[in-house]
Amino acid sequence: MALPRIARNVALVVARMVGQDDLFEKPGERVRTPSLAPPRAEPVAVAAVAASPVKAKKAASKKGPTVKQAIALLDPPRPTSGCRPVDLVGLRRALIPSGKPLVINHWASWCDPCVDELPRLVRAAAGVADIGEFMGLSWDLFDHPGDPDAVAKKVASFADSVGVGYASVLFVGEPAELFAALGLDSELIPQTVVYAPDGTIAWKKNGVLEHDDVFPLIRAVKAAAGVA
Repeated sequence: MALPRIARNVALVVARMVGQDDLFEKPGERVRTPSLAPPRAEPVAVAAVAASPVKAKKAASKKGPTVKQAIALLDPPRPTSGCRPVDLVGLRRALIPSGKPLVINHWASWCDPCVDELPRLVRAAAGVADIGEFMGLSWDLFDHPGDPDAVAKKVASFADSVGVGYASVLFVGEPAELFAALGLDSELIPQTVVYAPDGTIAWKKNGVLEHDDVFPLIRAVKAAAGVA
Protein backbone atom coordinates (compact mmCIF):
# COMPACT_ATOMS: atom_id res chain seq x y z
CA MET A 1 0.00 0.00 0.00
CA ALA A 2 1.16 3.59 -0.61
CA LEU A 3 0.02 4.90 2.82
CA PRO A 4 2.90 3.42 4.84
CA ARG A 5 5.38 4.89 2.36
CA ILE A 6 3.81 8.35 2.65
CA ALA A 7 3.88 8.11 6.43
CA ARG A 8 7.56 7.19 6.37
CA ASN A 9 8.32 10.22 4.13
CA VAL A 10 6.45 12.61 6.48
CA ALA A 11 8.31 11.17 9.45
CA LEU A 12 11.61 11.74 7.74
CA VAL A 13 10.72 15.40 6.99
CA VAL A 14 9.65 16.02 10.57
CA ALA A 15 12.81 14.41 11.85
CA ARG A 16 14.95 16.71 9.71
CA MET A 17 13.01 19.80 10.91
CA VAL A 18 13.43 18.78 14.53
CA GLY A 19 17.10 18.39 13.95
CA GLN A 20 17.23 21.94 12.62
CA ASP A 21 15.04 23.33 15.49
CA ASP A 22 12.52 24.65 12.99
CA LEU A 23 9.45 23.61 15.04
CA PHE A 24 10.42 25.44 18.27
CA GLU A 25 10.92 29.14 19.08
CA LYS A 26 14.48 30.17 19.59
CA PRO A 27 15.30 32.48 22.55
CA GLY A 28 14.44 36.06 21.68
CA GLU A 29 12.43 35.18 18.61
CA ARG A 30 8.96 36.22 19.92
CA VAL A 31 8.15 39.64 21.37
CA ARG A 32 7.29 39.20 25.06
CA THR A 33 3.65 39.72 26.02
CA PRO A 34 3.32 42.76 28.34
CA SER A 35 2.22 42.13 31.91
CA LEU A 36 -1.47 42.60 32.70
CA ALA A 37 -0.72 44.11 36.12
CA PRO A 38 -1.89 47.77 36.51
CA PRO A 39 0.85 50.37 35.99
CA ARG A 40 2.37 51.97 39.09
CA ALA A 41 1.46 55.61 39.80
CA GLU A 42 4.08 58.13 38.82
CA PRO A 43 5.76 59.83 41.84
CA VAL A 44 5.57 63.24 40.15
CA ALA A 45 1.78 63.02 39.84
CA VAL A 46 1.43 62.18 43.54
CA ALA A 47 3.60 65.13 44.53
CA ALA A 48 1.59 67.48 42.36
CA VAL A 49 -1.67 66.48 44.06
CA ALA A 50 -0.16 66.98 47.51
CA ALA A 51 0.87 70.52 46.59
CA SER A 52 -2.56 71.48 45.31
CA PRO A 53 -3.86 74.66 47.04
CA VAL A 54 -7.31 73.10 47.37
CA LYS A 55 -5.89 70.05 49.13
CA ALA A 56 -3.79 72.29 51.34
CA LYS A 57 -6.83 74.29 52.42
CA LYS A 58 -8.77 71.12 53.22
CA ALA A 59 -5.85 69.77 55.21
CA ALA A 60 -5.54 73.00 57.15
CA SER A 61 -9.24 72.92 58.01
CA LYS A 62 -8.78 69.59 59.75
CA LYS A 63 -6.38 71.02 62.30
CA GLY A 64 -9.27 72.23 64.43
CA PRO A 65 -10.95 75.62 64.93
CA THR A 66 -8.72 78.63 65.26
CA VAL A 67 -9.01 80.92 68.24
CA LYS A 68 -11.20 83.76 67.13
CA GLN A 69 -10.49 87.21 68.52
CA ALA A 70 -13.34 88.73 70.44
CA ILE A 71 -12.99 92.02 68.55
CA ALA A 72 -11.55 92.68 65.12
CA LEU A 73 -9.74 96.02 65.32
CA LEU A 74 -6.92 97.72 63.49
CA ASP A 75 -4.13 95.51 62.20
CA PRO A 76 -1.74 95.93 63.89
CA PRO A 77 -3.52 97.46 66.89
CA ARG A 78 -2.08 100.65 68.30
CA PRO A 79 -1.01 100.71 71.97
CA THR A 80 -3.07 102.79 74.37
CA SER A 81 -1.89 105.55 76.65
CA GLY A 82 -3.39 103.75 79.63
CA CYS A 83 -6.07 104.75 82.11
CA ARG A 84 -5.89 106.92 85.22
CA PRO A 85 -8.41 107.58 88.00
CA VAL A 86 -9.87 111.10 88.12
CA ASP A 87 -12.29 112.90 90.39
CA LEU A 88 -14.51 115.71 89.19
CA VAL A 89 -11.64 118.24 89.26
CA GLY A 90 -9.37 115.88 87.33
CA LEU A 91 -12.10 115.21 84.80
CA ARG A 92 -12.62 118.92 84.16
CA ARG A 93 -8.91 119.29 83.59
CA ALA A 94 -8.95 116.40 81.12
CA LEU A 95 -11.74 118.14 79.23
CA ILE A 96 -9.93 121.47 78.85
CA PRO A 97 -9.86 122.25 75.09
CA SER A 98 -6.50 121.68 73.44
CA GLY A 99 -7.30 123.41 70.18
CA LYS A 100 -8.68 120.23 68.60
CA PRO A 101 -12.11 118.61 68.69
CA LEU A 102 -12.38 116.09 71.53
CA VAL A 103 -14.45 112.90 71.30
CA ILE A 104 -15.51 111.44 74.64
CA ASN A 105 -16.79 107.87 74.72
CA HIS A 106 -18.57 106.91 77.94
CA TRP A 107 -18.03 103.20 78.45
CA ALA A 108 -17.15 100.37 80.82
CA SER A 109 -15.24 97.15 80.29
CA TRP A 110 -18.17 95.14 81.72
CA CYS A 111 -20.64 96.76 79.29
CA ASP A 112 -21.17 94.42 76.32
CA PRO A 113 -22.63 97.09 73.97
CA CYS A 114 -19.67 99.33 74.83
CA VAL A 115 -17.23 96.59 73.90
CA ASP A 116 -19.15 95.81 70.70
CA GLU A 117 -18.78 99.37 69.40
CA LEU A 118 -15.04 99.69 70.12
CA PRO A 119 -13.93 98.62 66.62
CA ARG A 120 -16.01 101.42 65.12
CA LEU A 121 -14.64 103.98 67.54
CA VAL A 122 -11.09 102.88 66.76
CA ARG A 123 -11.81 103.22 63.04
CA ALA A 124 -13.20 106.73 63.56
CA ALA A 125 -10.23 107.70 65.71
CA ALA A 126 -7.84 106.54 62.99
CA GLY A 127 -9.77 108.59 60.42
CA VAL A 128 -9.28 111.87 62.31
CA ALA A 129 -5.99 111.17 64.07
CA ASP A 130 -4.38 114.38 62.77
CA ILE A 131 -7.21 116.76 63.61
CA GLY A 132 -9.07 115.31 66.58
CA GLU A 133 -8.55 113.57 69.90
CA PHE A 134 -10.39 110.62 71.46
CA MET A 135 -10.72 109.77 75.13
CA GLY A 136 -12.62 107.05 76.95
CA LEU A 137 -14.49 107.94 80.13
CA SER A 138 -14.83 104.74 82.12
CA TRP A 139 -17.84 104.04 84.33
CA ASP A 140 -16.31 100.79 85.59
CA LEU A 141 -16.59 101.82 89.27
CA PHE A 142 -20.30 102.59 89.07
CA ASP A 143 -21.47 98.97 89.11
CA HIS A 144 -18.28 97.27 90.27
CA PRO A 145 -16.66 99.21 93.14
CA GLY A 146 -13.02 98.56 93.94
CA ASP A 147 -9.64 100.14 94.39
CA PRO A 148 -9.46 102.93 91.78
CA ASP A 149 -5.81 102.31 90.90
CA ALA A 150 -6.35 98.57 90.49
CA VAL A 151 -9.51 99.08 88.43
CA ALA A 152 -7.78 101.67 86.24
CA LYS A 153 -5.02 99.14 85.50
CA LYS A 154 -7.63 96.55 84.56
CA VAL A 155 -9.35 99.03 82.24
CA ALA A 156 -6.04 99.90 80.59
CA SER A 157 -5.12 96.22 80.23
CA PHE A 158 -8.48 95.43 78.67
CA ALA A 159 -8.19 98.37 76.27
CA ASP A 160 -4.71 97.20 75.28
CA SER A 161 -5.94 93.64 74.70
CA VAL A 162 -8.53 94.76 72.15
CA GLY A 163 -6.35 97.36 70.42
CA VAL A 164 -7.95 100.63 71.52
CA GLY A 165 -5.58 103.39 70.52
CA TYR A 166 -6.57 106.19 72.86
CA ALA A 167 -6.41 106.75 76.63
CA SER A 168 -9.24 106.50 79.13
CA VAL A 169 -9.94 108.11 82.49
CA LEU A 170 -11.74 106.29 85.29
CA PHE A 171 -14.24 108.46 87.12
CA VAL A 172 -14.07 107.83 90.89
CA GLY A 173 -16.93 110.11 91.97
CA GLU A 174 -20.64 109.46 92.22
CA PRO A 175 -22.66 108.99 89.04
CA ALA A 176 -24.90 111.97 89.87
CA GLU A 177 -21.80 114.22 89.99
CA LEU A 178 -20.80 113.14 86.51
CA PHE A 179 -24.28 113.54 85.05
CA ALA A 180 -24.67 117.04 86.49
CA ALA A 181 -21.15 118.23 85.60
CA LEU A 182 -21.41 117.19 81.95
CA GLY A 183 -25.12 117.86 81.54
CA LEU A 184 -25.76 114.31 80.32
CA ASP A 185 -29.32 113.64 79.21
CA SER A 186 -28.80 109.87 79.41
CA GLU A 187 -27.66 107.85 82.39
CA LEU A 188 -26.87 104.81 80.26
CA ILE A 189 -23.80 103.70 78.39
CA PRO A 190 -22.46 103.68 75.78
CA GLN A 191 -22.72 107.25 74.63
CA THR A 192 -20.35 109.33 72.53
CA VAL A 193 -19.99 113.12 72.48
CA VAL A 194 -17.95 115.35 70.15
CA TYR A 195 -16.79 118.61 71.73
CA ALA A 196 -15.64 121.45 69.52
CA PRO A 197 -12.41 123.27 70.45
CA ASP A 198 -14.51 125.92 72.24
CA GLY A 199 -16.11 123.27 74.48
CA THR A 200 -19.52 123.21 72.85
CA ILE A 201 -21.16 119.94 71.83
CA ALA A 202 -20.82 119.40 68.09
CA TRP A 203 -22.34 115.91 67.85
CA LYS A 204 -23.53 113.14 70.15
CA LYS A 205 -24.90 109.62 70.07
CA ASN A 206 -26.73 107.98 72.96
CA GLY A 207 -26.47 104.23 72.59
CA VAL A 208 -24.29 101.97 70.51
CA LEU A 209 -22.26 103.55 67.74
CA GLU A 210 -23.39 101.63 64.66
CA HIS A 211 -21.55 101.26 61.36
CA ASP A 212 -23.71 104.00 59.85
CA ASP A 213 -22.61 106.39 62.62
CA VAL A 214 -18.89 106.21 61.88
CA PHE A 215 -18.84 108.64 58.98
CA PRO A 216 -21.21 111.16 60.61
CA LEU A 217 -18.89 111.11 63.62
CA ILE A 218 -15.85 111.69 61.40
CA ARG A 219 -17.64 114.48 59.53
CA ALA A 220 -18.60 116.14 62.84
CA VAL A 221 -14.97 116.10 63.99
CA LYS A 222 -13.79 117.54 60.68
CA ALA A 223 -16.46 120.25 60.78
CA ALA A 224 -15.54 121.15 64.37
CA ALA A 225 -11.89 121.36 63.29
CA GLY A 226 -12.78 123.59 60.34
CA VAL A 227 -11.75 120.96 57.80
CA ALA A 228 -13.99 120.59 54.76
